[in-house]
Amino acid sequence: MTAQTEINLNDKNNSSLIKKKDLKKSNNLKSVFNEINTQLYAKLKNTDTDTRTRSKEIVNLLLCKLIDEIYKTENEILEFQICNSETKVKLAQRIKIFFMNEVKEKYKNLINKGEQINLTPELIYITVEKLQKYSLLKSSRDVFNDAFEVFVSKILKDQAGQFFTPINIVNFMVKYLNPKLGSQILDPACGHGGFLISCFELWSDKLSKELENNQKIKTYQEFELVNNLYGIDKDLFLAKISKIYLDILSGGNTNIFCEDSLIKKYYSLEIQKFIKDESFDYIFTNPPFGAKIPIEKKEVLREYELAHIWKNYQEDGWKKKDKLMKRQPPQILFIERCIQLLRNGGKLGIVLPEGIFGNPSDRYIWKFLRSKGKILGIISLDKNAFMPYTCNKTSILFFEKQNKIPEDYEIDFASVKSIGHDKDGKLCYILNKDGSYKIDEEGDKIIDDDLKDLALRLKTAQQLKSSNTHDYFKIRLSQIQNNIFIPSYYLTVEARLNNLAKAEGYEIKKIRELVEDGIIYTNKGEYIPRGNEIGSRVYGLGDIPFIRTSEISNWEVNLDSNKKTSKEVYEQYKKKQNVERGDILLVKDGGSNLIGKTAFITELDTEIIIQSHIYQIKILDNQFAIDPYLILYLLNLDIVQKQIKAITFIQGTIATIGNRIMDIKLPIPSDLEKRSNISKYIKDIIDKKIQTRKKMMNLSMDFFN
Repeated sequence: MTAQTEINLNDKNNSSLIKKKDLKKSNNLKSVFNEINTQLYAKLKNTDTDTRTRSKEIVNLLLCKLIDEIYKTENEILEFQICNSETKVKLAQRIKIFFMNEVKEKYKNLINKGEQINLTPELIYITVEKLQKYSLLKSSRDVFNDAFEVFVSKILKDQAGQFFTPINIVNFMVKYLNPKLGSQILDPACGHGGFLISCFELWSDKLSKELENNQKIKTYQEFELVNNLYGIDKDLFLAKISKIYLDILSGGNTNIFCEDSLIKKYYSLEIQKFIKDESFDYIFTNPPFGAKIPIEKKEVLREYELAHIWKNYQEDGWKKKDKLMKRQPPQILFIERCIQLLRNGGKLGIVLPEGIFGNPSDRYIWKFLRSKGKILGIISLDKNAFMPYTCNKTSILFFEKQNKIPEDYEIDFASVKSIGHDKDGKLCYILNKDGSYKIDEEGDKIIDDDLKDLALRLKTAQQLKSSNTHDYFKIRLSQIQNNIFIPSYYLTVEARLNNLAKAEGYEIKKIRELVEDGIIYTNKGEYIPRGNEIGSRVYGLGDIPFIRTSEISNWEVNLDSNKKTSKEVYEQYKKKQNVERGDILLVKDGGSNLIGKTAFITELDTEIIIQSHIYQIKILDNQFAIDPYLILYLLNLDIVQKQIKAITFIQGTIATIGNRIMDIKLPIPSDLEKRSNISKYIKDIIDKKIQTRKKMMNLSMDFFN
């Protein structure tokens, strides 16, 4: 007996019951889930029901809704609805029976024998009421991605550094690599199976075109193709849901396993039959990442080249040492694990923290990658890509494993500015000039999403030129500077600098070269000096300003710092910092809006202590007519500020340029007289600022007496 026998279809009060054909599309299913979650949280906040338990209950209800929708014909009455005059208790009983008979029975090998829906009748009623009129399949191509983003994301972030990949990022990555029908596909950190679902849908669309008039053969081939999809996740709950969901959508039998992908030594016998090195054509993944969840077991680290210490030699570059690191973040090991699993010619699409793409300390990773195959593409994602769940900025790496690697080749680069939603997760739409929304042919507002057709646009992308007006382009491997794989670096800076280098009247000099020429001072470690941290315990002990990044603006330091300290503390740092007239302060890390801001130290500013997030640039006497005023001018040029922005990498919530300051190129006028004229002009500005500040400092009540 199914749950529907509880409904009296002949009852005149039930004549308005919802049929499958009556279901509507929701343009924002996540907002519906958020409404449900808000109400569930309010009802459960004083109970001992945790997020994971609540999410399992919601998933079970969604499975009821999904199976009800899939297996009903257009004119059949749906069971996932509230009947007229039906009480909360009766509805709950009916839904629980449906779960037992129609969900558990179909998937008894995957759902635990004791599993049941334990939500109260009131909470079941709320959920059914919110969802009953909508079609899950019409509203979202990945229902569980939307659901898990709302119900599960926080706990997975806190426990395992996992973030569900937004569906537009998933679909773009799959479209870009465009896996062939019947190829072997794996996601070694599959979560609920988003990448595998997108691959299946891509194949289904391809079959529809090839077998336009033969639905029977198409269905059979879909059933066969789904056997080529493989997923691994160490979270048993996610692995089960991934398999159930994929099996429901495909009607086939997917290969989803609960294991830790990184520890192949302990794979079960079952997984060893299917998951073998050098056996996959495509891998798509968004691995867990973060410094808080490092891999520390030596037996695991020994399996990976990237778990060894690497040293950078001046002549030979990065070399792997025999000694193991004490720990390594999982995302780095996942890069190597994916390459191990790919066969020759296999392709990888992986989401990674942006720091990996430019941090000097991570450049050994690129030495390793370039020794294993071709870098196909780098896509820098907008900082809101994974908001509101994490502010970590990420990029996508596309890679092809090859035994014979060409010396030079083209790489696709793109910088995604609009990701389709804002920092709060709310959808963003394209606007007309008058502020009204742009509407598509179906009358819906058009989402502002650069990823929508980026895969297609990259196929026709041109080589990077100084006149490039697009945020996507191709660049040759030989043009990559210092293993920096940040699209914005080349998009906004490199081409213009190359043109200046070719033009007469300019010398393009790196700050490193000015150091080598004895023009810019460095400390014993050959680093540009930076300030110090004095500790909050000494704040408020006196009147000496402690200059932080927020106190630097418009070429000046704000001496009215609210973090002042004593003369005694100042004396401890006076000799070490040696703050002198003509020093230039430059913000090196902190808030991304502050990076690159400069201040010129005048005779009014020498009695200060500088924070550690600030570079202290000293210009030494030289015969090249390069003085502090000229350097201040050069550091504030648009082309230099864009370089600083391009090499500013966000690590967690902190933005930094690190020691990459040495690679900043300054367009210095070749003519010495022109250099002197610029210096005089900038000196005049500084002198006038000093005069104005002195007048302000000397104001008193009896000034006009």
